[in-house]
Amino acid sequence: MHEVSVSAYRRLSDTGLQRTTLDTTILHQNVALSMSDILTQHSSLFIKSYGRATESTVEFRGTSPSHTQVLWNGMKINSPMLGTVDFSTIPAYFVDEANLLHGASSLTLTGGGLGGAVDLATRPVSEQGLGLQYIQGVGSFHTFDQFLRFTYGSERFTSSTRVCYATSDNDFRYTNYDKKVDERDADGHIIKSYHPTERNRSGYFHDLHVMQEFAFRPVFGGTLNASAWYTHSLRGLPFLSVDYRDDRDFTNEQGQDAVRSVVAWQRALGTQWRLNARLGYAYQSIAYDYSTTRSPIDDSPVEKTVITASHSYSQQADLEVKTDYMPAADWLLTATLGLTYDHVRSRDRSPFHIGDNYNEGRMESSLSLSAKYRPTRRLALSAVLREEVYRRDFVPLIPAFFAEYKILPSLVFKVSAARNYRYPTMDDLYFKPGGNPNLRPERGFTYDGGLEGSYRHTLFGGRDGAYISLKANLSAFDSYINDWILWTPNAKGYWQPSNLKKVHNYGTELSVATDLRMPRDWQLVVTGNYAYTPSLNRSENLDAADASYGKQLVYVPLHSANFSARLRWQRWALVYQWYAYSERFTTTSNEVSRITGRLKPYYMSDLTLERQFRFRHLHASLKGVVYNLLDSEYVTVLSRPMAGRHFEIFLELKPQWKK
Repeated sequence: MHEVSVSAYRRLSDTGLQRTTLDTTILHQNVALSMSDILTQHSSLFIKSYGRATESTVEFRGTSPSHTQVLWNGMKINSPMLGTVDFSTIPAYFVDEANLLHGASSLTLTGGGLGGAVDLATRPVSEQGLGLQYIQGVGSFHTFDQFLRFTYGSERFTSSTRVCYATSDNDFRYTNYDKKVDERDADGHIIKSYHPTERNRSGYFHDLHVMQEFAFRPVFGGTLNASAWYTHSLRGLPFLSVDYRDDRDFTNEQGQDAVRSVVAWQRALGTQWRLNARLGYAYQSIAYDYSTTRSPIDDSPVEKTVITASHSYSQQADLEVKTDYMPAADWLLTATLGLTYDHVRSRDRSPFHIGDNYNEGRMESSLSLSAKYRPTRRLALSAVLREEVYRRDFVPLIPAFFAEYKILPSLVFKVSAARNYRYPTMDDLYFKPGGNPNLRPERGFTYDGGLEGSYRHTLFGGRDGAYISLKANLSAFDSYINDWILWTPNAKGYWQPSNLKKVHNYGTELSVATDLRMPRDWQLVVTGNYAYTPSLNRSENLDAADASYGKQLVYVPLHSANFSARLRWQRWALVYQWYAYSERFTTTSNEVSRITGRLKPYYMSDLTLERQFRFRHLHASLKGVVYNLLDSEYVTVLSRPMAGRHFEIFLELKPQWKK
């Protein structure tokens, strides 16, 4: 063949965006991973995890978890109560596309992302005919993971059914450095002291996820997509490492049932107009039960005391209409109108608190207008204006500006600036006791700048050609957040939120990806991410003893990094993953004189080996994974021990039917 040259403009819709896109291979290479694991290993975000299969939230650029907006198929899925998302309940294999929009870039999707936004999506089936996939995983701590997917595709209709069920005793052993045992001689003198080895108590989990998707292309044009996702989860909440109670006398668990559904329709109207409409509904029920059981003496009956029986129910209805108009090849105009209704009912059924905590609803609406223009082949500009209303309160106009300049054909310079607001959650406003209906929205200003480049070099051509490609993104940001909402104890003895903090976040982010292709099906893919994130408190001291001014926010690492290498040869694949976090402080004053004042830096490694098999009517693979390869002892949250080295084996089966 003669050489063919292909050239194209960068998409106008991507003008100036600081975005990280996770590869589909990363999302689906291990069925047992949740999105919290994926983001830990392949992004610059810090995941605050309370342990294996327990709550995991995202801290984007040193902000709080409620400052990260999360979307699924276009619908925002942040909890109306808390404003957060538990990423440990999102199976990575249920996600086909994942994009991280840093800082101001989140305003192109939604408001409120003072740190950024995580955009998750599924894709319609691309293959025609029937498809079946089954994966069975067996691992340490009596862990069993099952995954089943059934697909059907035709020219106008596709269907996908996914089922994931995971169960585990999760009773790993660990050295408890928060306790010390003394051995004494006959005279009572201490002759030896040591830290005991204990088991993770009450850490069991049972998670079931079912997702059904349809895509239909009617004869009158356009595409209609429908997705429904059901989750049932029952998780025991592990005891703290400083807890001396007997787990046999306590029940401490959380159950969750959730349904998320989205129906979306899109159609091109000629060559210049495109119309999108989306309708979504989400329901979530969370039950937290904490009770004690007194062991019977002689023949006396068992006594059970319910201490907490907190149940919450939230509903969300979401409607969005969006239209794109291209009056010319270098112009793109977009208008988006969104309406959301949230309703939360929170109650505690324990004898100590009977009745509703609160039962409230509110309407939110937003209007977004954006214009993108390319005046020259090298320069592109973009502006976004958002107006949002929650309850009856108008948020001040939210502007954002983006620009990019093509220095070289494969090197682009980007800048952006934006103002942003996040309104209080339902718990912030109405929780009893403590809710504060007079809270102001949190206000943020963000400035970004960076370089994005790519390089490809052919090592040699011919039938067994080889090449190397490189992609890199380096950015710097500066962010200010005022009226940060903080819960503090008041004079009446309970906690109450107030607009107390001013926070200054700044730093740098770097991501690199290299792909080396060699003859005889050799391939090496190496990726890496690094973030430097000072997140400093700039608010006035609350009292004379407050030493938090100018200090790093709690649980925010100054440095975070990860590295991944995937070596493939024919039907073999070897994957090594490494990630690390610097120290995190547990007090606002960053006090380190006490052992609990800081959490030590830690480094983690995982190793995966996979072999694929190809038969006439069956494709199969056998995979082994070693988690925490070096058996590191670490915690991400104080007194929450993490598992040491553990293993899991996966068997995948895919029947091959005639398409």
